[in-house]
Order: sequence, then C-alpha cells, then structure tokens
Amino acid sequence: MLRRRTRLAFAIWVGLYVALAVLPLAFAFISLDPGRGFWINFSVALGFVGLALFGLQFVIAARSAFIVHPVGMDVVLGHHRQMAYVATLFVFAHPIILFVFDPRFLGLLDVFTSPLRAKFAVLSWAALLVLIVLSVLRQRLRVTYAAWQVSHAILALLVVTSALAHVVLVGYYVREWWEQALWIAYSVAFIAVGVWVRIVKPLQRRRRRWSVENVEHGTRDTTTVTIRLEDPRSYGGHGFRFEPGQFTWLQARRSAFAMNYHPFSFASSAERPDTVRFTIKAHDHFSRDVLDLRPGESIYLDGPFGAFVLPDAPSLVLIAAGVGVTPLVSMLETLADRGDTRPVQLWFGNRDEDSIPCHDEIAALVPRLNLEVTHVLSRPSGAWTGERGHVDAEYVRARVPSVPPGTVFCLCGPDAMMDDLEHALASAGVAGDAIRSERFAMV
Repeated sequence: MLRRRTRLAFAIWVGLYVALAVLPLAFAFISLDPGRGFWINFSVALGFVGLALFGLQFVIAARSAFIVHPVGMDVVLGHHRQMAYVATLFVFAHPIILFVFDPRFLGLLDVFTSPLRAKFAVLSWAALLVLIVLSVLRQRLRVTYAAWQVSHAILALLVVTSALAHVVLVGYYVREWWEQALWIAYSVAFIAVGVWVRIVKPLQRRRRRWSVENVEHGTRDTTTVTIRLEDPRSYGGHGFRFEPGQFTWLQARRSAFAMNYHPFSFASSAERPDTVRFTIKAHDHFSRDVLDLRPGESIYLDGPFGAFVLPDAPSLVLIAAGVGVTPLVSMLETLADRGDTRPVQLWFGNRDEDSIPCHDEIAALVPRLNLEVTHVLSRPSGAWTGERGHVDAEYVRARVPSVPPGTVFCLCGPDAMMDDLEHALASAGVAGDAIRSERFAMV
C-alpha cells in the first residue's frame, strides 16, 4: 500500500524509468530506413527497448536507497520481476519477427558459419533462456538460493553485454555520433552500477563491521541473533539508523565481497540501533547455518531498506502470522523505548503454543505499553484457553467494528494471508491509506 507522501515519488520514479527505457527507441527512429520495411524496423525497435529494459534491471536490483525508500522493496521487486517478463518478450520478439518476415535471417542461427554479431545474439538469447528457467524453476530444480544469486548475476551480465556487442557489431542503427554517445552512456551507467554493487558497497560493508553478540534458540524452528556494531563512527557522524519495521540484508561467514546475502527484518528497537536483533526461521542455507553462529563472529549488514515503517496514527492494529511478527516487534520495542502509550492491538496467528516467535519479548512489552495481545492458534494443546482458529478474513471482519476510528492496520505474514486480509479490511470499510503492508519473496 502506498502512502500519500510516497505517491509523488512513485510517479516520478515510474516516469524516469519509462523515459530511460524508450530513449534508445527515439534515437533509433531517426535512423530508420523505410526501405527495410515496417516489420524489420519494428523488430529492431522491440530489440532496442528490450535491451534498455534489461539494462535498467541492474539499476533496480542494485538496492539503492534512492530507488527503494520512496516506494518500498515490495514494489521494487515486483516491478523487477514484471519488467523481466516484458523485456524477455521484446527481446525474443525481435528475432522471431525477423525470421517470419524474412526467412533468410534463419541462417544466422548457425553459430559455426554466422558472423560474430549473430554469435553474440545467440549467446544473449541462450543465457536469457537459462536465466528464466533457473528463476522460475529454482525450487523444483533444487538450486540453492546462494547458487541462484550467483548464477542470476552472471547470466544477467552475460545477457546484456552480449546484446550490446550485437548492437554495436550490427552497426546499422548506431552509425550516427549521437546514437553511439547514447549507447556509450548506457554502457558506462551499467558498468557504474556494477562497480557500485560489487566494489563500493562491499568496501563500505567491510568497514562497517558488525559482530555476533548473542544467539538464542527460541521456538523449534526459530533462532534470535543479536549483533553489535563494532565502530559506530563507521557510519559517519549520524551513526547507524533504521526505522522500526524495516529490514536489511545479512552476510555471515563470508567476505564482504561475497554475492550471497539474505533479507531479514529488524526485531529490536530503533532507539538502540547499534545493537540490533533478528528472529530468523530455519529456511535454506543461511537460516540454518545461523544456528551455528558464535559470539564474536563477524557479520555484514546492507541496509536498512523498506517503506513498511511505524505509522503516525492515534491507534494501531498489528496483524501477523509466524515469523512475520518480527517487524511488528520492532515497532512495539520502539514505542516502548519512546514511552509512547497510544493504544495498540496485536492479532497474532500461529500453529501451537511452542511455535510462537518472540513470545517472551512480546509478553515483556505488555506492561510497558497500552498493548492488547491476542494469540490465535490453529492446533493448540488441550490446555490452551485462548482463541483457536486462524487470523483470516472472517476473523478480521468480525473484529474491525470494535476498532477505534483512525486506526492504522499493519500486516505482515504469508502473501496469501495478506491478500485475504487486505481485501477483508477494504470490504469492511477501512480506507486504503489505513492498511500498511510490504512483502517480498527472496527465498
């Protein structure tokens, strides 16, 4: 859900993206030759836009605060995935149209006899096919998240660089100086993004070293890790800061230059930013390996990110399921440290009594806040005296009428749950600006 103050930023963000995507097309039109026919020129136009879109994917994936903060990581990642499909459609439509309207181009598929420009085109298409298969079928193919990250970056770079080489070697639409200048500028920009992501940011992370302070095993499948910033001065005069509800990427037991990173929400107070806590559910390699971390080990942090932050509202309803409660715990911890006594309700769904993440932390916050906690368990023991069932659309609709006017709802949990709850809240008359959520699936 976009807040009002982010809508202008979002509009500017989209406008700039579209302008950069179609700029090569505008320049190409200057050199279009009517004698080559509409479909040949049209296929080239699609190729130009597709290449520009793929180049912009590097910018989107760079995790720049300038891009992420105005709109939220869920919007950025969703846009990244959607535009990957659009760019793929354009890139593959380019040769297909050529083959259909002039079969002579089919000969360029023979990589043994074709010119170098065609070899680069085939290489770009092949790398793109592999990239798509690994991205869509990663879990079915049992490719680990870490291996996928590395292969995704390498294949994406191969797709764009080989496509650029194809454009330059074809030469027909980049003969004029202004066309050459445009593609040089795009290439330099793409390289600069790569240098920023792979060299500058890792150097910053290495200088801003964190160390593991404590590791606690909570529920049967969660672990809480507390890390401490070794030198607060490494973040400059302002020190490290984050907003309650935000998240970061973590790297452990690897070089700061490693390409493997995993996103986790802060589960501690933003008023104590030099010592932060994460409650992590066992999943994939990093989340399982975290069980073996020892105090004193180094860990690297890239962030903070996210537009899902503590709202300025007279009252709050926080709704979570499972480990999705972590950013909400950060909000509660921050409210407690600030002495904020606004009324807050937490509706928290889990399976049973032994699977409630952050149970002790939440219980300790109740006397410090104007907080009402409702645990809802789907498979509790016979001794459970609290609510049973699920925090679902029916549950939320039944409780909305008793919520004070002006309340803001913050949701965090599985995508399907948040989809249902957002629809239920809207159908119950809750304004869109009063429903806050942010989602992303990196694993």
